[in-house]
Amino acid sequence: MCIPIILYSYGMNYYERIDRSVSFIESHLADTFSIEDAAEAAFMSISNFYRMFLSIAGFTVKEYIRRRRIACAADELQAVPGIRIIDAAVKYGYTSADAFTRAFREEFGMNPSDIRSNADALFLKGLRRISIMDEYFELNDRDIVKDYPDIKLLKKLPDMKVACFKYFGPEPENHAFAEMKKWVQQNGIRFNAKNENGESAYRIFGFNNPDPSNPESDETYGYEVCVTIDDGLYKKLNDVPVYGSHENYPEVMRKTLSGGMFAVVSIKRDEHNDVGTGIMKGWQRFNKWLELSRYMWDQRQYLEEHLGFSDENEHTGGVDLYMPVRSPSLKNISAVQPVPETIQPVRAAYYRASGSDRESVARETWQVMLAFAKKQKLDAASSRIFMFGSGFNPNPPFFHEIMITLPEELTFSDKLVKEKEFPGGTYMTVMTDLKHLFETWGSMEKWRKETKTKTGSQQWVEEWFLPDFTFPETGIKVCYPALFSEE
Repeated sequence: MCIPIILYSYGMNYYERIDRSVSFIESHLADTFSIEDAAEAAFMSISNFYRMFLSIAGFTVKEYIRRRRIACAADELQAVPGIRIIDAAVKYGYTSADAFTRAFREEFGMNPSDIRSNADALFLKGLRRISIMDEYFELNDRDIVKDYPDIKLLKKLPDMKVACFKYFGPEPENHAFAEMKKWVQQNGIRFNAKNENGESAYRIFGFNNPDPSNPESDETYGYEVCVTIDDGLYKKLNDVPVYGSHENYPEVMRKTLSGGMFAVVSIKRDEHNDVGTGIMKGWQRFNKWLELSRYMWDQRQYLEEHLGFSDENEHTGGVDLYMPVRSPSLKNISAVQPVPETIQPVRAAYYRASGSDRESVARETWQVMLAFAKKQKLDAASSRIFMFGSGFNPNPPFFHEIMITLPEELTFSDKLVKEKEFPGGTYMTVMTDLKHLFETWGSMEKWRKETKTKTGSQQWVEEWFLPDFTFPETGIKVCYPALFSEE
């Protein structure tokens, strides 16, 4: 079936669109064309094209065209015997030999007439064509590309300095954007603002961020909006605390969004101008894609990049979804062979924490339970430590629970730590270490699917081995709940 190119463009992410514009530019370096033509090749407005080209390519589009034209002219002066300087200059858009010589000297530090005696040095300095897709994306497996052509693998999203605002309550996205709009207007900028050269480097991201004071509530979840800013504006803001909520971000603050490898999919607005349904389906597609791909979900912040804004700072475009992923470090992730084990019901002390920051929640539970074990003078050799938490869920609120088995004779009273019976059950188990813990869980899931082992309803757990209840651990046992055959 033939798909009109204008419809196909909506399935492209911004990296693909900029790559398409680069291809257009490269094929017309010796021709006359406008920036509008290059933007049209990328299916983008002029303002968005200027902004995204600079952000992704690292050059303004005008600088890229200028430097590529002078590099191509230099290549011809080097490769074509007897070519006149004025001929190369005119071919690549220069109206005089003097203008060409000035540009050549600025780029290469030498005159065009010196080209043949300095060919090697010149070749090293000339700007080569950039390939956005090769530079930023990795190739998926063929079968996955066939089923999920819209999902691309971004090799490296850089860390970004941003101004951020978080709002909790009904319709948090609308409220968070409303406050951020006030802030950017007070600072003389707009979401689609351009600099004196007609370009802008602002990028607008957002993500759900639940209320840490009430992590169980579905009604008081929050939304955080982040806008990339320059160093000058960044220095004027206060840091978001690494842990804690700073009273839930009552003001615009600064932070750094962590980059890394991401899977990216583009969401367009539907015929009713709605983008929310598409976002929900996009995240669902990511989960199915992960099951088939060789990549692992990484425990970094997922992102939603809002694309296209009016002069009134209203969001009029689509959204790019960024799921954090990483390549497994285990050479053969399907080679893990778990062994069956039955954990008997056991009495245990436990503490559970929850909140919007995964790391701080985990740290709190470990601190509480290890302090409890030492206070009660538990025997590390005979006690067992079990942990479970939010698992692969990328969205807060996160929870973390640690259980330590108790001797029969021990009774205790503690403000934080409680007592319960851990029912245990049958598990597929495999030993691993902290470095490979996350992907070991992924390998267990792949093993289960390959062997068609049924999943049990018992609690998944990790058993941690801590001599004297202190880190570092000597090993971690992954316990995957399973139903074993009676045969």
